[in-house]
Amino acid sequence: MKNPDNFGFYRIGDFKFYSKLEAMEYHRKSGWGPHWDFNEAVFSSMDWTQEPAETLEDLYCQRAQQLRDEYDHLVLWYSGGADSDNVLHSFINNDIKLDEVASFVNYEATKEKINFLNAEIYEVASEKILQAKLKQPDLTHRIVDLCQPTIDEFQNKESKFDWIYHFHSIITVNAVARQRLPLAVKEWRDMFEQGKKVGFIFGAEKPRISQTSSGNYVFKFLDVLDTMVSAGAQIRNDPWDNPEFFYWTPDCPKIVIKQAHILKKYLKYADTTSHWMTKIKVDLASKQINGKTWCISMDGVHSLIYPNWQPVLYQFKPKSPLFSPRDNWFMKMNDSEDSWQIWRNGLEKRWQAVDDYWKNDVDDMSKGYVSSWSREYNLGF
Repeated sequence: MKNPDNFGFYRIGDFKFYSKLEAMEYHRKSGWGPHWDFNEAVFSSMDWTQEPAETLEDLYCQRAQQLRDEYDHLVLWYSGGADSDNVLHSFINNDIKLDEVASFVNYEATKEKINFLNAEIYEVASEKILQAKLKQPDLTHRIVDLCQPTIDEFQNKESKFDWIYHFHSIITVNAVARQRLPLAVKEWRDMFEQGKKVGFIFGAEKPRISQTSSGNYVFKFLDVLDTMVSAGAQIRNDPWDNPEFFYWTPDCPKIVIKQAHILKKYLKYADTTSHWMTKIKVDLASKQINGKTWCISMDGVHSLIYPNWQPVLYQFKPKSPLFSPRDNWFMKMNDSEDSWQIWRNGLEKRWQAVDDYWKNDVDDMSKGYVSSWSREYNLGF
């Protein structure tokens, strides 16, 4: 990993933690709350009140070329959803070579192609890749099954007893399993052994902006990155592990600033009758109208910041940060299974280890833990 700090860390006084659970435990002892530092040295040096002159398409093209120039082999983790689909188009539409697109499924466990996870891949992602291959015929679509890597991860002696320290807020079974997923693919392992630099691109993450009581708009980062880069990956800092966030990156900070200004401009002139405005809590882009919080819908955010986005049927997000329908096959395992026991015992140990302050609902573990925000960046009025 070229720099673990690129994916955020927690600061309490002079101490730095990649693990949020370690920060929580130190918070209990010291009474000092942790601050999540997400590339503040870079992002604080930018003037967020000024919208970049480049178009979003130009910035996406720049980022794609930047990644192409850095790696021998590029893999895009692809679900067919809005974030990763825009990354795919940023390469394909600009004739920038992308070596592979990889999607994960749990078919070996479920034997179903039409379920919560697999339908999005087999019904949507695969068809979109076929269309992309018309422009880049050498593009490979690799489907990686999570079943055995999931079981293996919970029995791995390096993480068997401390996996709960490797995650922040999103602690689903499949998130845990994805920590070392590249090692499950022989072709990738061979490249690592040959000394090739392999980059794994994630469509992370969406902008989050809101209007303050003073009327200006601010942007903040949120520590919901576990499914892409875990604290465990940062701690291990494996030389083969080269995750790359396409959007939330200090290597191209103008992307998030441009996205934020596009959403801000829409919010600035929106009212309750505007297209995409909803009272449903979306947590991405919001303003106050007549004392009520109104948000841009998820489809609206996608349409505004992803020029090629077309809504599709399979766009579901798990409601719980701990229990996902993607993991039903695992949670239904016999409770005598070692992997199941390690998972369940770990969840209960973590729940008991942290103060109620960190729990979204002290009576309901499924609601998960309180997420942490970065510092605010002022976008102006």
